[in-house]
Amino acid sequence: MKKLFRIEFSKTINFGPVKILIPLHILFFFLGFFAIPRIKIDFPFLSVLPLYQFPHVWNFITWIGGIYNLTLVLLIIMLTCMEFSNKTYKHQAIFGLSRKELFIQKVMLAASFSFYVVILTFITVMISGLIYSYKITPTIIFDRSWILLASFLQNFIWLMLGVLFALIFKNVILAVLSFGFYRVMFEPIIRSLVEKENSWYFPTKFVSKLTPEPDILNIVKDKLQEADQVSPAELESIGETLFPDIPIIQNITLSLIFLSLILIFTYYIFQKRRLN
Repeated sequence: MKKLFRIEFSKTINFGPVKILIPLHILFFFLGFFAIPRIKIDFPFLSVLPLYQFPHVWNFITWIGGIYNLTLVLLIIMLTCMEFSNKTYKHQAIFGLSRKELFIQKVMLAASFSFYVVILTFITVMISGLIYSYKITPTIIFDRSWILLASFLQNFIWLMLGVLFALIFKNVILAVLSFGFYRVMFEPIIRSLVEKENSWYFPTKFVSKLTPEPDILNIVKDKLQEADQVSPAELESIGETLFPDIPIIQNITLSLIFLSLILIFTYYIFQKRRLN
């Protein structure tokens, strides 16, 4: 395993776009999150600052971070397709690596990128939470830290799906366009044709829900209650228009099943596809 990781790390770190996109990802990740609190929102009872306080900050950073992390999907697609155009897979096979080991390399790469996101998110959450929280205890700080594990799983799924599309098309542009079409158009169109209660059982939906949306609704309700302008019954009615999420355990189970299918198809393609 160490040998495979060393080979994959060497290929990745020497890939030109990695040297550009990773620093830019880190830069914009930090700049984006630390610039938002300075935005003035003129709306009663609504402020972004509570979203940067423990424990709400766990939801907010992981949820918004999903947008930034699509950069890593582009990067892993480029890395995977590049190895076809440069005949890297064929050369590695000639020097003794099996197709199974080539598959393991890509799994390790996706896992490494996902772990990198977890570290980046943890640092951002801790800095933001410690700066903006007015009440800090170990219980409050780590109340929702489990979301980091959900974030790891979410990013790992999208990255492995990117690898799958790259293996199918072997072309960066086609793979990126196909991945984007699937996420933005194809699945949403199919979801619109089914009952709303069943729309949660589509991959893009339940994988995205691994990182819960920021509970801005509850924050607004608390602010309204503090202002004593609405009754408790009216407060409860605020959330009635929102369709309830599926249970997190069911969400994780569906995501793991989807991930298993991706891994199976990816492994199958590695076994059957020509390596040049």
